Amino acid sequence: MKLYYYIFLVFIIFSKQSYAKIENTNINYKLKLSILGVSIKIGEINSYMKIKDNNYSLKFTLASENLINLVTSINGEGNVNGKIADLMLYPGNYQYKYTKKNKEKNTQILFNNSFVTSSLTIPKFDKNKLTPIIDSMLISVIDPVTAIIYLGDYTLNKECTKNYRIFDGKRRYNLKYTNKFNEDDYIICRLIQEKIGGFKLSDDENDIFKPAQEIDTYFKKVNDMYILEKIITKNNFSNLMIDVSYF
Repeated sequence: MKLYYYIFLVFIIFSKQSYAKIENTNINYKLKLSILGVSIKIGEINSYMKIKDNNYSLKFTLASENLINLVTSINGEGNVNGKIADLMLYPGNYQYKYTKKNKEKNTQILFNNSFVTSSLTIPKFDKNKLTPIIDSMLISVIDPVTAIIYLGDYTLNKECTKNYRIFDGKRRYNLKYTNKFNEDDYIICRLIQEKIGGFKLSDDENDIFKPAQEIDTYFKKVNDMYILEKIITKNNFSNLMIDVSYF
């Protein structure tokens, strides 16, 4: 699987506070890949989130680095805009542009009350090489960034009980909570990925960047609030860890 998709599944975009108290938030994410016990920084994500009058917007930039650039150098930027009502997020417009090995790609999705009304990816991908997506799969869905906002907030995700139907312009997948447990000072919420459509017909089991099937989010209680401090994901060959800085 492509590195940018692997990163999308695991980087968290949210702040230390309840969403209702946020006006402007900047967060830096350092991504570290561990393979056979060796850890290497593979990139950074910088995000800016704004909430005003029950509307939310988020912009982010992504850059890979170090040895990963020898495999698949990626630089990208994206944004999502939507509305908030009754602790629910409703995306309106999602866009993600990135450059990989001097080739540019651009995806834009328009939503109306969690229904996909339009989806365009340039250049187009060959749907014949992917598992099918039918119209009924695009009902009650959100974009990957909106889903990740949910994952990072213990109130919005209803204490790790809310599941997510996600469409990124190419793939349709679900993220589902399967377990919640205590470890040291953390509450750990575990999710698994369920593939629905838009995935390669042939699955490369030896791909070290294959998206994690299991994702653990670590929350710690600070001043009567549960704060996301880290996330760890695993596939057959590697772990991804994320360091989060707020400013």
